[in-house]
Amino acid sequence: MYDQASALRRLAGERDSAFAKSMRVLAVSSGKGGVGKTSLVVNLALALADYNYRVIILDGDLGLANVDVAFGITPRYNIRNLLNGEKNIEEIIYPVEKGVKILPGASGVMELANLDRGRLQNVLVNLGRLEKMADILLIDTGAGLGHNTLNFICASDDCILVLTPEPPSMTDAYGLLKSIHKQAEKINVNVVVNRVKSETEAQQAYERLAYAAQKFLGFPLRLLGWIYDDPLVGRSVMEQKPLALSHPQSHAYKCIQWIAGNVVGIYRQPPTPNGGIKGFLSTLLSSN
Repeated sequence: MYDQASALRRLAGERDSAFAKSMRVLAVSSGKGGVGKTSLVVNLALALADYNYRVIILDGDLGLANVDVAFGITPRYNIRNLLNGEKNIEEIIYPVEKGVKILPGASGVMELANLDRGRLQNVLVNLGRLEKMADILLIDTGAGLGHNTLNFICASDDCILVLTPEPPSMTDAYGLLKSIHKQAEKINVNVVVNRVKSETEAQQAYERLAYAAQKFLGFPLRLLGWIYDDPLVGRSVMEQKPLALSHPQSHAYKCIQWIAGNVVGIYRQPPTPNGGIKGFLSTLLSSN
């Protein structure tokens, strides 16, 4: 499996090529669904745009796409048109907000859920043509251990692993790390702990996972940041409008702005949590 991952990495762009130097590829993944991965991707893209980075999002859950849903849009063309040879990659790119662009996946198309090697290679070769259009490519991978997910992760410069402090999420995150470790000789894995009540809770979740990964896999992890539990996240999902646009002053988005700074090396102090029920009510009232 490592040989295949190596080939895909080369197709995405040799490490000494202009592609590798000009565009950073970040795969955002999770061991299970429902941990807020897509919400992080779309809002991280918008936060990076505020730092004047050109960002393209690839909806890497090719058969069950939902990045377009998060933005409340319905693109005319998607990844299926690219794979069928009907459109080139420039024609399916869809502009959204703040200069961010997306490469839409297709929803409910089982044939795309686990592409054969040749068709996935075609996707990655096409991505190399984006080098002059973006500084950062964010890949919102499918959750879990799917064929596409693992290959996108192993073809990327870095992986952002999203989890919550709950035991099932922690267990599934470790399962994904084991699969990554088997397929890739070396990959940088950064952890984001979502829906935490405190910095302590985030640190404890990260440390448990990092300890297991180092002890049993010899796999180092880096804590990229955490996101406080915020009722406005759920509201933005229902509104089909990213938190960055609907509630830019929300506590969760401030955390994502901090994470974006960590991604590009603009280090700031992490946000502090809201203060219990008073903070909860304050956030709700300030959003009306």
